[in-house]
Amino acid sequence: MKLLRDSQLTLLWTARIDYSKGSQVETHVHSDYDQLLVVLSGHGKVMMGQQECDLQEGHAYLFMKGISHGFGFTGQSVTLDFKFRLADKEMTDYFSSVIPFSPYDSAQLAELKQWYKMSLLQARNPGRFHPISIEAGLKGTMVSILSGKGSVQSGLYTQTGFQESSDPIVDYMKTHFAGKITLGLLSKRFGFNPNYLIKRFFDKTGMTPIQYLQEIRLEKAKEYLEFTDLPISEVAEKVGWTQAYFSKIVKKRMGQSPSQYRDSLLNAIGKDIILEESFSNVWRIVP
Repeated sequence: MKLLRDSQLTLLWTARIDYSKGSQVETHVHSDYDQLLVVLSGHGKVMMGQQECDLQEGHAYLFMKGISHGFGFTGQSVTLDFKFRLADKEMTDYFSSVIPFSPYDSAQLAELKQWYKMSLLQARNPGRFHPISIEAGLKGTMVSILSGKGSVQSGLYTQTGFQESSDPIVDYMKTHFAGKITLGLLSKRFGFNPNYLIKRFFDKTGMTPIQYLQEIRLEKAKEYLEFTDLPISEVAEKVGWTQAYFSKIVKKRMGQSPSQYRDSLLNAIGKDIILEESFSNVWRIVP
């Protein structure tokens, strides 16, 4: 089966890269592709053409073809890196016209992590996704970040299908998921009879409040396992679970223990995830 590719943007390669303090990528130029560097944690300096600026956590940096660039980190840092080829003149002109760095919001970060994880799964199991679904998503996320317009996806946890809601109970649970939340607490706080609260919440979300809380906690726990090196016990604590219960629910839902789930993804750190067979990545990191 021929895999479908996007006609405007072809994703060539992606990787999660953990940089040690003082490591750098020396100044260089791409002759036939563009690059998006997403800083998940850490800080440093980046040079783009003749401009030097701070490299900051929570920001994305676009390196267009033909523009010299290099960067270095002054502390332990974690990044997601995407290399792609633009085939559409209008899109190339657009990205060339915007400021090549911008902060991203929580929804945009969730999307970027989703495109990375889908790429990893596609590389491990070719044919699992049509690359066009990743490329179209990445394209939309890049436009929303660099235009400063905010995410086109709705909801903090877009990968679960959660929808953005103006419901105060939903908002409260998203903000306070790490604390002790019970049906009694919600009923008292929002002034609803418990049975009515459950029906009202189910009508809005398709889940009971406690089911919804479990999903929020599980997604956040997966994020900590995937993109941080926090101890398992601390991950459990940060999402409001005991370590024993955390291990039990991850095993039940993911088919693996938390450490096994993390290891399956950590094996990809610093490794090429190639989506275009003809592309060969050159690593330029200087310790």
